[in-house]
Amino acid sequence: MTKVVNFGQAEKKAKIRDSKINSIYDQLQVGGYSEEEKTMLLQLLSKTTGGDEYFIGKKKKPTDRVRFVQLIMDNINYLTELEYLSSKEEAFLFKLAPYVEFKTNVIIQKIDKDNVDTTTPASPTYLAERFKMARKNVSVTMNGLFKKGVLGVAEAGITTEDGRACTSRTWFVNPNIMCCSPKDGIDKATQHIFRNSLRNFKIDESKKKYKLPIYLF
Repeated sequence: MTKVVNFGQAEKKAKIRDSKINSIYDQLQVGGYSEEEKTMLLQLLSKTTGGDEYFIGKKKKPTDRVRFVQLIMDNINYLTELEYLSSKEEAFLFKLAPYVEFKTNVIIQKIDKDNVDTTTPASPTYLAERFKMARKNVSVTMNGLFKKGVLGVAEAGITTEDGRACTSRTWFVNPNIMCCSPKDGIDKATQHIFRNSLRNFKIDESKKKYKLPIYLF
């Protein structure tokens, strides 16, 4: 006996199925669901599509690739009110921003052609060339920021979480001032270097001690 296929009915069912799939997908995209609710929606989606497995993934946006450094604004504002940094030091920090490595806050070199990061630490000589400044002035500024706890250098033999072996010539920026990583994902080696920086600090000859409004670690 020949089976008659009702294409109109089949198409109608397909449209209903697609509508259900789109509805479930839209709900997942909106977000705000608990893990249990997400699991139930994924199971429903799997059942609707005949047993296919689905997973929740975040759609990347064009802005996800934008490089940025976060200024810890409350701390910057506090140091500005205290006049802790000179105008030259503030300007130098601004210039350093593109050279701060993600997660470690190491000051690194760049490849001019593609403006790509390297893993090579940036020396005062390198920065002087990039900033078109005299090396002596760069060294004076960096040493001044080092004494103030805004910059730091690695201790001999220290290794970052990604395996970088640092030397005493590896310079870091204090993440409590300028942070190039998730605020809860700062490299442990970097935290160690700045563990005592800008805590109970003094200004010039004053005996008064100061603390930053915010510490990330």
